[in-house]
Formats: sequence, structure tokens, C-alpha cells
Amino acid sequence: MTAFVANAGSTNGGKMKRCAIYARYSTDKQDVQSIETQLMMCRREVIRAGWQEVLCFTDAAESAATMHRPGMKALLAAIAAGRVDIVYADAMDRLSRSQADIATLFDSLRFRGILLATRKEGIVTPLHIGMIGTINAEQLSATSDKTRDALVRRHAMGKNPGGSAYGYEKRIELDGNGERIRGLQQIVPNEAAVVVRIFEDYAAGLSPIAITRRLNADSVPSPRSGKASRHPLGKAAAWTPNTLTGNAARGTGILNNPLYVGRRPYGKQTYRKNPETGKRHAFLNPEDKRSDDVASPALGIVPVELWDRVKSRQATLARSAKPRTETTSLPFFAQQRPRYLLTGKMTCGSCGASYAKSGKTRFGCQGAAKKGPTWCDNRLTIRQDDLDTRVLAGLASEMLRDDVVAAFLLEYEAESRRLTAETVSARPEREAELGNLDDQISRAKAAILKGVDAMVFVDEMKIWTERRKVLLAELELAEQEITETVSPEPGLLTPDLGRVYRKKVEQLTAAFEDEALKAQAFERLRALIEAVVLTPEDGDLAIDLRGELASMLSLCAGAETQKASAVVTEEVLQIKMVAGTGFEPVTFRL
Repeated sequence: MTAFVANAGSTNGGKMKRCAIYARYSTDKQDVQSIETQLMMCRREVIRAGWQEVLCFTDAAESAATMHRPGMKALLAAIAAGRVDIVYADAMDRLSRSQADIATLFDSLRFRGILLATRKEGIVTPLHIGMIGTINAEQLSATSDKTRDALVRRHAMGKNPGGSAYGYEKRIELDGNGERIRGLQQIVPNEAAVVVRIFEDYAAGLSPIAITRRLNADSVPSPRSGKASRHPLGKAAAWTPNTLTGNAARGTGILNNPLYVGRRPYGKQTYRKNPETGKRHAFLNPEDKRSDDVASPALGIVPVELWDRVKSRQATLARSAKPRTETTSLPFFAQQRPRYLLTGKMTCGSCGASYAKSGKTRFGCQGAAKKGPTWCDNRLTIRQDDLDTRVLAGLASEMLRDDVVAAFLLEYEAESRRLTAETVSARPEREAELGNLDDQISRAKAAILKGVDAMVFVDEMKIWTERRKVLLAELELAEQEITETVSPEPGLLTPDLGRVYRKKVEQLTAAFEDEALKAQAFERLRALIEAVVLTPEDGDLAIDLRGELASMLSLCAGAETQKASAVVTEEVLQIKMVAGTGFEPVTFRL
């Protein structure tokens, strides 16, 4: 550690370097004290190096396969905001085990002049990224392969390789050494009776929706009712038609699980993480990648004759499969251009379920339709085109209320002052960094003139040049801010700004009447509205529009100029500057 401290230095222009510490462990099966241990060891080295810890980020039970972790996202936000000079961790694999992600993080830090260091590797260099990044990625891949192989072997032995389906639970049994035997299951009698009931009702001709509503009406606990509820309104989990039908091709859903007739399948699908979102997606495996079903007669719940009747009915109702590619794993509304402004954004205020098509032109609560009145008694429907019209008209009037206009003016003034102060205070640091960059570029040019191969400096020169451009632009902006602070523009925060605001808001609905702007305004406004909540009140639906007022104002600000000119006026820029940063999400009752 001593060697790299000497190279790194502990000050920057007389100021202590600001250090952000990051710690992580992978699964909830690991010791929760792992993070505290990492932090303790890292803090010792940070103090020894003479740095100042200003931020600390952690991720508990989070995989390093992607960067989509709460603590890592917060760290990246701090880096983008320029709040740190050093990022420090116990080892590179704590930051990421993905070769691409660790390289991207390193390049991003180097571009901003931020040092990346770890207790294990010291100051991280391109050599570390290439070698250790590859090793970490290979270790992650090897661990995944070993885990899959172990699960395949467990399945071949007739044991459970995954979680327990509805109707089953773990069976605790010890071997000769007192160790628990993994993969044993047993039937849960009361849940098994529900499974048989579902099969009998379906074979008798009841639809999945009818079966679901009966189960909910009888207060039968659903498969997820014992888990912590993630429902926005705190409702307990309930039966849904998809719980029964699932996906026949993948073998999901209660009506498609062959374990209920004593056959244990494995390997029909595999999961891969989307590198852009960090979420897992299921993909069907080809036939040669699947394991043969293993007989488990002791776990049979449904008679074979009843199973066959259900499969026969499913075959008669099955629709011809549409050709799909693996990448078409998007929800329905994401695959089609929305016909109405609020398609896919409506929810029921009583139960939190979505409002979707319940007729040719009307939308209704899907919780009430599919789960029954015991879940939600909201049977009111609404025409989608009427809803769009009411939202547009109501939005404009709500945004012109005196208190909303006053909030805009106050926020504009506060944000303007904050940005000016921030820009001016950062000027000395930018000037010092610019001077250092000029010295580095001059030394590199001198070395090239003395005969050093210019290719040695190609990458560094690109980074220095781009960073120099950014610094010059920021200094120019700071100079403008200083001038405006000394001699403020007359009338900047006068009632005239309120007039501008009102004018822009009034153009909100006008954009939808102009065919040249309607398509663009449609897409932009959809992106700004977070949700529309429809709540029954006195026999009618009250409409609550939720979104960010700031973003809505930026749409208003740009509507007038989009058709007239590609040049954005100073007036519009001023409104957009404040709109993008200052307002909390709001709810309008329309």
C-alpha cells in the first residue's frame, strides 16, 4: 500500500482528495458482516493514504454480474456529479466481475480524472483491467457452470434442483454425518387439495378467470400469500388467471406442471441477464439441452386421468403459435404503438391493478374483472378517448393555478441562484485542472519532438484534448454567470416570467390540434406522465394524474419552437434549465 500512496499523492492543489468507498457481497447466504469487514479494512488504508472519506456505498446480497445495483448506481451518480476524486474498494471483483463493465467504469473514471484504487490491487491500471478483469469474468462463468452441473446431477438423482412449486415444501432429512440432504420435498396436503380442485374445475369447463374468482371469493391463500407483499396499496397476494395457465411451452403455471403427476422436468428454459437493465429473462432451451423427466411417483398429486382431461381441453382451446424471436420478450404495450395517450399508464385507485380494455372502446379495472369483487369492487369503466380529452384539458387548467405558477417562479429563482453559485465556486478547480492538462500536453509534445514514438501518447492525448474542451466550455459558462450576477438582466425574475410560463402551458393542448406537432407531442407527453389513477367517487371516476411538473414544463417550453425553428431561444433555455432539475413529482386531481 505504501508504494501506491506515494505515487497517488494525498492532496490536490492543497486540498485533501475526496474518497468514495464501495463494498459488496454477493448472496444472502454469505456473512452479513462481510461489508463491515471490507469497510473497516478500506478505511484503514484511506486514512494511511491521507485521503478524506466523503461518501460510502454498499450493496448487500447483490451480484457483480451487472452494474444494476442500488449502491453502485448511487456511486455512479456521485461520480457523474464530480463529488469524488478517488473510488476505493477492497478488490476489483467487489466493483464488478463483468469484463465489459469494469472496463467501462475504468474509462469513465479516467476521463474525469478520478483515481480507481483497491486494497488488493493498489492503483488500478489498464493492465489490471485487462488481466484481472478477465480472470474475474472467468471465475464468474466457472461458478455458473459448476452450479448448473450440480443442479443437473441433483435432478438426475430424483431430487429437486430448484424452488418448491405450489403444493410442495422442503423435507428436512439428515444423512449419517448429521448434514441436511439437499433437494428433498414433500406434499403439503391443504395445498394439494387446492391443486386437485383447480384441475377438476378446469376439466369441468370453467375458465381460468372463473376459477380464480372462486378461489379468491373462498379466501384460499395464493402461492405468494405467505411472502411480503409488494403491492403498492398493501393488499395481500391473490390468485390470478396467469397463476393457473402460465406458459405451456415453458411448463409454467399450475395446469402445466408435470410434477403433479409424478414427473419431474428440468432444463426447459434458461435465464440470462439483460446487460442494459440487469433483469433476468427466460429463454427456451433447444431439445438437446433439456434433461429427461425423472419419475417421482411419491410426489404425484393429480390423477393421470384428470391430467389427461385437462391437457385435452387445453389442446382444443390452444391458438396457433405466432412466430417470435428471442428478443421479442416485451410486454404487450411495449410492442405496439399506443393508440391513446394514456394506454398502459392507467391504474385503479382501489386495488392498484391496471385499467385495460374491457370492451371495444372502454377500459376497466383488471383486478375487479379477473380476481373478483373480494379483491376489488370497482366496476366503473371509461372511454379512453374521453379520458385523454379530460386529462389534457384538466392538465392545462391545473398548471395555471396561482399556487403552481408561484411555485414555478420560486423554483426558477432558487435554481438559477444555485447553478450560478455552483458554477462560480468550481472555477478555481477547473482553472487548476486546465493548467495541469496544458502542462501534460506540452510535455508530451516535447517528448515527441525528441524522438519518442507519437503512438505512445495517442490514447492519452485524445482524453486530454476532450477534457480540455469540456473545461474551456465550463469556464466560458462560468464567466457568463459571473457577468450576469454582477449585472443581472433586467426583469429576469419579474411577473413577465409568469406570463411566459402561462403562454407555454396554454400551448400544451394546442400542440395536439396541430397535425405537424401532434405525433411528437403525443410521444413526449406520454413519457412525462408517470401514471393516471382512477378512483370511484360518488358513482364516477376521479382522475389523479401523477408525474413531474418540471418535465411537463419543459414540454410546454419547447412546443412553440419545434415547428418554427431548430434554434432554441434564450427564453426557452431558461425555462428548460429549471424544469429539468427542481420540482418534486406532483399529483393533479382532474
